[in-house]
Amino acid sequence: MRNYLNITLIFCLISLVSGCALYVSEESYAMAGRNEYVLKYPGLEASKDSLHSKTLQALQSRGWYIENSGNPIKAKLTEVRQTAIASFSVSDNMVEVDTKGSMVDGNKPYVPKRYVDNVMASVRKLLSQSK
Repeated sequence: MRNYLNITLIFCLISLVSGCALYVSEESYAMAGRNEYVLKYPGLEASKDSLHSKTLQALQSRGWYIENSGNPIKAKLTEVRQTAIASFSVSDNMVEVDTKGSMVDGNKPYVPKRYVDNVMASVRKLLSQSK
């Protein structure tokens, strides 16, 4: 009996995790449909150099492939159904991310907002640790 419970719990956990990994919000499709590919993250209270360094660090820690580490930072993340392409333009106190070219299911344009939000959450954490 206990083995069945363990198997059921493991199956539920795998289903939950895989469902989260494949989720694309309606807003991600809608933004692309309106040709709105730029996400802005103002108010970061850091110099351009510090913000650039922390953005690179956050991208690498989250598994993004860095195509160009200049400014803008060009990065790519390929997941099961999604290919996120992003250009991170860094200035004092702000990061602007252009995601044009990102695709889901091979041919549907979308804005990988969740992935970029996760990178920016890491940037904020790194900035707070360095204070």
